[in-house]
Amino acid sequence: MDVAPLLVLSVDALPPGTRVGGWEVLRRLAAGGYGTVYAVRREGRPRAREHALKLARHFDSPWFSREAEILSRLRHAGVPRLMTSGAWRPGAGSYPFLVMEHVEGESLYAWSSARNPTAREVGALLAQAAGVLAFAHQRGVLHRDFKGDNVRIQPGGRLKLLDWGAGWHPEAMPLTGTGQLPPGTAHYYSPQLHFWRASAHPSHAPLYSVADELYAVGVAFHRLLTETYPTSALGAEGFRLEEGRAAPSVSLINPRVPRALASLIHRLLAFEPDARPPNASALASEIRSLLAQADADWDVPLFDWAPPRSPQSRTTQEEPGAVGPVAPGQEVALQHARLQRRDRLQGMREARDLRRRVPARVAQVEARAILAANQVRRREAWRAAWRRGAMGVLFLLALVSLAWGLGAFRKQGPPPVSVNVQGTSGTRPASTPMARSPTPDQAAAPGAAPSSLAPRPPEKNAMTVPLKQDRASRARSLARGCTLAVGAASTLAACAGTPVRPEPQRCPQAALDAMKELRMHRDAKAGITLDVRYPWRADAEELTVKDGDIVSVQKSRLGRLPEGTLLYGRLWTGGEKVVGHYTRAETPDGHTYPVCIVLGNREDGGWWKSPRSKPGATVVNRSIGVTVVEAFP
Repeated sequence: MDVAPLLVLSVDALPPGTRVGGWEVLRRLAAGGYGTVYAVRREGRPRAREHALKLARHFDSPWFSREAEILSRLRHAGVPRLMTSGAWRPGAGSYPFLVMEHVEGESLYAWSSARNPTAREVGALLAQAAGVLAFAHQRGVLHRDFKGDNVRIQPGGRLKLLDWGAGWHPEAMPLTGTGQLPPGTAHYYSPQLHFWRASAHPSHAPLYSVADELYAVGVAFHRLLTETYPTSALGAEGFRLEEGRAAPSVSLINPRVPRALASLIHRLLAFEPDARPPNASALASEIRSLLAQADADWDVPLFDWAPPRSPQSRTTQEEPGAVGPVAPGQEVALQHARLQRRDRLQGMREARDLRRRVPARVAQVEARAILAANQVRRREAWRAAWRRGAMGVLFLLALVSLAWGLGAFRKQGPPPVSVNVQGTSGTRPASTPMARSPTPDQAAAPGAAPSSLAPRPPEKNAMTVPLKQDRASRARSLARGCTLAVGAASTLAACAGTPVRPEPQRCPQAALDAMKELRMHRDAKAGITLDVRYPWRADAEELTVKDGDIVSVQKSRLGRLPEGTLLYGRLWTGGEKVVGHYTRAETPDGHTYPVCIVLGNREDGGWWKSPRSKPGATVVNRSIGVTVVEAFP
């Protein structure tokens, strides 16, 4: 007799296909202090939408009923929507679970480390976070565990605040003892909570307030802007230091942070609660006001770009074991020295990489975001076209129905006409007169209606990426620029016919062979997004560039290079046009190829600048075109 093997399930690692209360587990997403989160879908519906199932780690955990109660009170775009709740009983115990909407995206810190955000983007996220908390506070709910790991940034920059299990509302039953701190993370505790914890004999339970929540917001965004925790987040000792001397400002640690934003973060981290903003609504209003008055400093990437590694550089590794005998009694000291050296090297690596971004990594993330946004736009355009078509059909049917009701389609013959033929009296229908074809004079007369038989002029297809410009109009614009801008160095160079650009050179043979293999024929064209190292924004049609390296992403296929391929090259902006040469392509699967690609058309010699360009800050379209060449002009 065959006995089926006993399957032991762990709530922390459920295999795909496990059924939990009518939901089928697809994969494990994350784990927290009280439970594990899985991607699930409704059982028996393979095409159903994915949801997130949060399963308790312990029997009859009270935190899940608290989170379900809080989520049922909050209907907001920044809060995950609760679908259902229940209990899973795989054996003798009962594990509570919640099913919520599945939130795509990254945590706040992961989002920042994979990009090089601007202060404007960080300010927009701060305004969203303050708006979510203001909505919750107005309904008597405190999150009590605000931190970057509980903030999820969705594609497109939308923010959601997760993990409300530690939350509180006036009718909530207490879940912690009188002598315990409220649940949360120590780095985000306010000075008052730290002092309460440091007291030897607490006489009363700590009271968590809106001021404590705003302080946690300040800690999270201080770390986002500087990649370090504020001094006060180190505990009671840090607060004693802050009482005598103010903590370093955010703009002092990272000079790229605008002073207005740094001042707001500093107020959130104020030692006294009264010095912080009065509530989350006031914080949201203040940051929105700052964004409305923000200047160009808010659009500068917040972190430096890591320089490329030198070909002669090598990775530092641990030294091999000591050669020769070791003196008796020195083994421990030698091992200790090796550990110290390893820790020192690790500290040097962390200090070197602090507040730096690798262009290639950022480009890959931004390329994926651009492609995802393009797919969303295409789906939205298709849905909009379908809706317009459906509305048009319904409107046409309504017109036909109305016309039928009015009798417009009833058969009515022409009235009979009496005629006499050779004295015979009778009636016959009158024939329709034949229309005369217009004479040349009539056809050419001004205001004459065109003949219905005349062919219509072919419609001009709108190109996604315009690569041509009328030469006469360009010549006129150049002449006008030379006349009006005498004295400007760049304009004089354009008038003299000596624009600042690289020397012509032939394409290397390796690149020619690679492009032949990739079926990239000469003069083949594709659309690109110019520089994906800067955060992509759907509403930004232009970009400010300077001389130097560039990383672009293909928006369309080029030979066998698929959509999403990264193009690495260099820009020159000193002449009349922006000149760009690309020498390396990296496909989404990681393969790299030498190439020869230029901005714009080969015969045009570059891409046109925006009239808003200034010396040292050239403005161009973010979406432009490139051309394959066999030699750089």
